[in-house]
Amino acid sequence: MFLKNNIVIVATFVVSLLFPSLSMAQDEVYDAVRKNDFKITLLSLGSGSTRITYERAFNPLNSAEATLGIIGLGWDWMNKSNPSGLLIKMAYKWRIIPQCSSDSWLAGFYVKPEFVATLFRQDYRYRSGPEPPKCPYMTRQIALLAESGYQFLAKWFVFDVYAGLGPSVGSGNDYNYFHSFMLFPVEGWLAFTAGFRVGVAF
Repeated sequence: MFLKNNIVIVATFVVSLLFPSLSMAQDEVYDAVRKNDFKITLLSLGSGSTRITYERAFNPLNSAEATLGIIGLGWDWMNKSNPSGLLIKMAYKWRIIPQCSSDSWLAGFYVKPEFVATLFRQDYRYRSGPEPPKCPYMTRQIALLAESGYQFLAKWFVFDVYAGLGPSVGSGNDYNYFHSFMLFPVEGWLAFTAGFRVGVAF
């Protein structure tokens, strides 16, 4: 039920971003600029998940983005815990210092609040040893992060680097393995995130 409800929320959010207001749709300047992008978080592939982000700019200073992550679609090189599950992220962005460009509203230095929710199963090592036994373990975790970053555009190419902090609650796990953020300390409540994305603007 958790997965189904959050997939519906993300889908509704993304669909709402696809449709600009009727008044702006008639504006030739509005139609000429790049105000959409799709991005992928490259480092997530090495932690066992694939994350795709869609962003929609409403004007030169504001945009919203939604991320869907498929946990298990990747290579979990560090933990080798065979994860499977879902990640969702939703954020509203304020561009404090826009990148000077006449053909895009997506670039510049920004701040954003971001909601993150994860639900996934992993193989949990419950005893020490050369090859400790494993059992399935379910992690449920949410976080609300205050982030800042810079998004650079060169024609259609997008590069987005970001970092942030915020509170997190949930079931936790002994490996500090949450997808999209880490906790400090491991059994604490402060979440930290950092990374970069690359993508295409249109």
